[in-house]
Amino acid sequence: MIFEVKPRNRYFEILAKGREGVVIFPTYVPGSYVIRELERNIVEIEGIRISKNRFYVKDNFRYLIYAVSKDQREAISTLDYIFINPPAVFPFQEINEEYCVKLDLPPNWKISTSLKKKDGMYCADNYDEFADSPIEASPYLKVLKIDDKHVVSTIDDLDVEMLRRIVSEADKILGDEDNYVFHFRRSDKELGGIEHSNSSAIVVSWDREKLATLLAHEYFHRWNVKRLIPADLKHNYEKEVYTSLLWFAEGFTDYMAVIISLRAGVLDKKDAVKYVANSLSKLTFPGAKRTSLAESSFTTWIKYYRQDENFLNSSISYYDGGLALALYVDLEMSKKGKRIDGLFKEIYHEKRIYSFDDLNRILKGKYEIDIEDLVYGSAAKILEQLKDNVNIEFTDRGKPYYGIMLKDKTIAYVEDNSPADLAGLIPGDQIIGFNDKSKLEVKDSTKLTIVREGRIKEVVVNTSPNPGHKIKVKIGKLEFEKEEGISDIEII
Repeated sequence: MIFEVKPRNRYFEILAKGREGVVIFPTYVPGSYVIRELERNIVEIEGIRISKNRFYVKDNFRYLIYAVSKDQREAISTLDYIFINPPAVFPFQEINEEYCVKLDLPPNWKISTSLKKKDGMYCADNYDEFADSPIEASPYLKVLKIDDKHVVSTIDDLDVEMLRRIVSEADKILGDEDNYVFHFRRSDKELGGIEHSNSSAIVVSWDREKLATLLAHEYFHRWNVKRLIPADLKHNYEKEVYTSLLWFAEGFTDYMAVIISLRAGVLDKKDAVKYVANSLSKLTFPGAKRTSLAESSFTTWIKYYRQDENFLNSSISYYDGGLALALYVDLEMSKKGKRIDGLFKEIYHEKRIYSFDDLNRILKGKYEIDIEDLVYGSAAKILEQLKDNVNIEFTDRGKPYYGIMLKDKTIAYVEDNSPADLAGLIPGDQIIGFNDKSKLEVKDSTKLTIVREGRIKEVVVNTSPNPGHKIKVKIGKLEFEKEEGISDIEII
């Protein structure tokens, strides 16, 4: 199919040329893991709707797409900037046919994409490749050279030397592949990144200063996820696809982002250990005792990506748990004079589409490391296993606590079986008084005056010893070099 695109403020006007028949607008974006209902942005279309995202059309048809999303997983069109993640804008007929885009833009606009240029258009051999190749354009676009194969596409500024060092270190692990584009933009929203085979798209807030681990994470995905693929992660553009291996696809990638950034000298050791400490602290909550890494990966569509105020009681982030397990694996491998890099090399050269059995077989056979119980048992076990290699101190353990997290003066989280839970407090309660004072102090017994659903209530909370959530970590090996870091968790 060929799409002739005319951008205008808030919309894309598109003339599509294909075959008469059914076209399918994706409801799902590979890499975001959840149904996004992208077809909701169709405003007009020359065709007959036959389902929420399928239309019967003639060989040539026009349609209008609303495009104001700042999310790099979707699309935006303004008078001086466009960004297109293709599944958010373009339908498909057959996956295995050529797809091309022709952009109707003023001559002073610059265009950046990993799609191939062909006859004045930007093309891919099939829809999978097409959907995996964002398009960015603006009269203010800068394409900054990192090296002969890597560039940054941005309307803002980014530290090219930092990226050069990250790319250099990452490429030492599995080599490099095709040319690569970092699409980067500042926004009033913190949206993070999404990986593609030969590019990544990253949107961060204006006040975010530390970018090394985010950039390294998305870049390492060009291997882990895009070229090293979980066997059960078979993308479908119309429905969610489940896998129990996100702890490896994302959590191990997050750990590698820290290691690569340290090796590149673009991440301070203290910040790195604090990053690790923040992940480990999440393993101290009830959810980590109730959930395995495999389960947290498999339920991410209903828990992590629909996260509510009870998440820490009911589940664990596969990012945090996966990072902790990767640290354990790296430390165990280091005892044998090896590093976690070797695990990725083994998978890459032996079997790029892998299962858990493949991962565990390599670790058991070559390094005598068995992770089955740590993946399928309680995620909290990982923290216990790490204590043999990592100095972990709970700085708040045993101190009086209520078991709540506050956002301003509103309760954001209540820990199961904590004093606050036993006293009947719930998330959303607004605290307006503490023993008739204005400042909350953790005492043996405190009378809280709260507002719940517009009603004023008084609740007495008696403290109990904190089970320990704030962690001080000291890692004596690897790149961390005995640096200390303390997690940011604040539970009172």
